[in-house]
Amino acid sequence: MVIHKEWKLKVGGWELEYNICYHNGTMKFSYSAAALVSQVDLQDRVHALRDDTKRLLTISQQTDYTQPESSLRLPFDTEILHAVRDVAQSIKTITLQYVVVIGIGGSNLGTQAVYDVVAGSMNLLGDRLPKLLFLDTVSDEKMTAVTRTLERLPKKEDFAVIVISKSGTTVETIVNTEILWAFLAEHFGDPRGRFVAITDEGSKLWNQAGEKKILRLSIPAQVGGRFSVFTAVGLLPLLLAGIDMEELLKGARRAVDDNTQETSNRNTAIVSAIITDHHRRALRTIHNSFLFSPKLETLGKWYRQLVGESLGKDGRGITPIVSIGSTDLHSQAQLYFAGPDDKMTHLMYSMSGDVNQVPQHLALPGLIQDIQNKSLEQVMKAIVHGVKTAYEGLKRPYIEIDLQGVGVYELGYYLQWRMIEVMYLGILMEVNAFDQPQVELYKNHARKFLKG
Repeated sequence: MVIHKEWKLKVGGWELEYNICYHNGTMKFSYSAAALVSQVDLQDRVHALRDDTKRLLTISQQTDYTQPESSLRLPFDTEILHAVRDVAQSIKTITLQYVVVIGIGGSNLGTQAVYDVVAGSMNLLGDRLPKLLFLDTVSDEKMTAVTRTLERLPKKEDFAVIVISKSGTTVETIVNTEILWAFLAEHFGDPRGRFVAITDEGSKLWNQAGEKKILRLSIPAQVGGRFSVFTAVGLLPLLLAGIDMEELLKGARRAVDDNTQETSNRNTAIVSAIITDHHRRALRTIHNSFLFSPKLETLGKWYRQLVGESLGKDGRGITPIVSIGSTDLHSQAQLYFAGPDDKMTHLMYSMSGDVNQVPQHLALPGLIQDIQNKSLEQVMKAIVHGVKTAYEGLKRPYIEIDLQGVGVYELGYYLQWRMIEVMYLGILMEVNAFDQPQVELYKNHARKFLKG
C-alpha cells in the first residue's frame, strides 16, 4: 500500500490544499482539495461508522447467507465455484463458439462489464472464442442478430444458452428464452442439453428446469441480483468465455479485506462513500461516472444500476449517469462545466500500451501542434489532465480512480469495492440498500396489459 499525502494551508476559497492517493497495487484511488471535502469532516465520519465497519467485517467472515450484506462472503465460497465448474464441464465443448446470456439488470450487467473490459469494446470483431452474446431486453433486432448468428453453426454443441432470473419469472428473460428455445428446437432438435438455468432454488424456473432435466444453478437467497456477479450469475458465463475466475475472485477477496478495515488508509470504499454522501447532502445528487475508455462503458452501467436500485428509496437517492471520455466532452462538457452545480464526478481510467502513435511526418501538418510521435494514451492523458484542471478552476468536485491496466484481478477488486461502497452509502443515507420494491410496479402493469 502506497499512501501519498501533500498538505498546505491555502488562503481563501477552500479550507486546505491536499492531494491524497491510496495505491494498493490493484487500484489507485485519489482525491484532493478538488473533492471539496475537508479532511477533518471526512475522518470524523469514518470514525462515526466504525461499528458499521466492524459489522461488515464480521459478516464477511461468516459461512452462511443470512444477512443482507452476505454477498461479502461470495469471493470466499469455494462450493459455488466448484458447482459452477461442474456445470461448465458438462456444457463446454471443444467447438463451443457462442454463449448466449439471457438476463436483465443484475442478471446481466456485471457479467457483461467484465467481459467487455477483458475482450474489448470491439470484441465481436475479434477472433476470441467462445464469445458471449447478451439478450438483455426484448428486441426484434437483437433477437434476430442472435438467431442469424446461431443458425450458421454446424451443430448444437457449438452454442450454449444461460437463462438467468433470480425470481424465475422476469418477463423479458422468459419471453426471450421461449423464442430462442423454439428457434433452436426447429433448427437443431431438442436443445435442453445446451441450456442452463440460474435462479433462486425453489423458484418456478428452478422447478421447471428440474422437471425438464435442464442443468441448473442456484443463487443464495439473500444475494440480490445487483450484488450477484460473484455467484453462478457471473462465474458460469465468464468461465465458459475463458476468463480466469481464480484471479477475479482473488481481487474481490482483497477488496473485502481492505474495505472492512477501520482505517481509511486501506478502506477507500468508506472514503468514497463519505465524499459522495457529502455532496448528496449539498444537493449534488447526480453522480457522474466519467470513464475514459470505451471498454469501461458497461462497467459504468453496472455501477449505475447498483447505485440507482440500491439507494433510490424513501424520496432519497443519487442519480447515476455514465459519460465516456473523450466522446462526451464534445456533447456534455458545456453542461458539466457551466450548467447547474449538481454533480459529483468520478474520473476513471486505465491507461497502458502505446501500440498506435501519431507519425513524425504528418499528412495534415499544422492543424494541431505537438502531436508528432505521441501515442493515443499520451493524448488521452493530456485530455484527462485538461478535464481535471477545468474542474479545479471551476470548483466542481471530482475524485480519480485509476484501474492500473484493468486485468481480471483489478476487475474483481473494483466490482467488490463498489458494492461495499454502496453498502456504506446505504448506511449514511439511512436506506435499505438491498431491496427494490418499486421495481414490481412496472412488472405488474405489464402483466395486466399482456392479459389484454
